[in-house]
Amino acid sequence: MSNEYQRQLRERLEGLAYADAPAPWRLMGGCGVGGLTEVGFVDGSDDLLVVSHQGRGLFDGRTGERLARDREEFFANDDRTGLTVPGIGRQQDAIVRMAGLCGGGLATGTSDGWSLHVIQLPWPKHDIFLSSNYEGLTGELANITRLGTDQPCEFRAAGFSSTGRTFVVATSCEVLIYGRDSA
Repeated sequence: MSNEYQRQLRERLEGLAYADAPAPWRLMGGCGVGGLTEVGFVDGSDDLLVVSHQGRGLFDGRTGERLARDREEFFANDDRTGLTVPGIGRQQDAIVRMAGLCGGGLATGTSDGWSLHVIQLPWPKHDIFLSSNYEGLTGELANITRLGTDQPCEFRAAGFSSTGRTFVVATSCEVLIYGRDSA
């Protein structure tokens, strides 16, 4: 890519105002989580596991409600890489794939054309964009929403549940859960 093209694309994206997620998405819930390190969706569900320096929390992505809380800072975890974590509450038998400080990743797209994009405009600030209709960030601006930034906290992860009905944006100090009725 030419430097001129990159500059134009950056200016185009920086020119977008921050906005709420477009319909059918809505903010289901969120909360401050000091020391958040990783998040992950339980496979086949919209339940979100959040890990911080103060323990684990399980959230229902469909309602934003916190379902369970484990305040064990150093819980028993056989996975030393931190890329999987044992569930709690109604998901206590699950092993959850995580994304955050240790790496990992969440789905960045849905089967019906929604995508999350996290880019640095400018470094080290992360901006989070949501696009529809299978559009990338070079597509029609009408299909791109600039959701927010990680400032003043540090970006951890953003992505969709396997159902495509929920997505999360997580920073070192908060978690935001978005949902929709169908995928």
